[in-house]
Amino acid sequence: MTRQVSWAVVLGLALVAATVGCDRGSPSAQPSVCAVPTSAPAGTYGLAGHAPGGGGLELVDHGFTQFTGTRRVSLGAVVRNTSGLIAYRTGVKLRIRDAQGRDAVHPVNARELVMEIPVVRPGERVAVGARVGTRDDVSLNGAADKVVRFDVELGSATWLPADDAALFPTFTATFRGIGRNSTDPVRGGIRYSVTSMSCRQMASRGTAAVFFDSSGAVVGGTIDGIGDPRRCGTDGYEKTSLETYVPKGIDEARTLLTEYCDVSRPEGGVFRPSGAPFN
Repeated sequence: MTRQVSWAVVLGLALVAATVGCDRGSPSAQPSVCAVPTSAPAGTYGLAGHAPGGGGLELVDHGFTQFTGTRRVSLGAVVRNTSGLIAYRTGVKLRIRDAQGRDAVHPVNARELVMEIPVVRPGERVAVGARVGTRDDVSLNGAADKVVRFDVELGSATWLPADDAALFPTFTATFRGIGRNSTDPVRGGIRYSVTSMSCRQMASRGTAAVFFDSSGAVVGGTIDGIGDPRRCGTDGYEKTSLETYVPKGIDEARTLLTEYCDVSRPEGGVFRPSGAPFN
């Protein structure tokens, strides 16, 4: 009986020694760490057009198309960062006016002209777009108000060092083409793909697109996909179609697309105060 117990003890010690030896010889598994924070670091809050140290965000071009026979207007703008800093959550206000200088946007669409660009990196160009309806209460027959002027106002931004770029992974959108509706040619879908460099799901603030004519001038734009988690995930996606109104005669190959991906959702969710960005 004593001899059997001794052999059992010896065998058990041998197994323990073998296990320890294996553990010492193999690398320990380390959990992967995602560097993307759940909130942006503190920065310097100030005007978007004047970054600390020089430069800032500038309006490169903007333009619009009002579609004949409808109240729909396509608005587009291109913004560029000429500074060496990252612009975070830049406020943008769009405004359309008629010949009398009145706001031409329909009240139901007014909040869609106030938006926020999550991230603009140094040297980056980004698209700003909107698709809104005009008011129809200024004529006796209820006709759509005619837009004659379109303005873009850049508000404030939080300025962050360029070294923080790793905290804001890129989402590169590649234009693939435009398909138009055969019965309504101003309706169409923008086909594009996105490559994601993010290690975690981020908050979608929309996909913006800007259209250009053959001379390179901006003639409209749109924004869509706000809150859609597929837009700002880790895998990217292919063959997505952004449904919108597309001006006729554009140079399709020039179309500029920007994914608005943020490290966190804006405070308040859908219950935001008046004047807050709609995206």
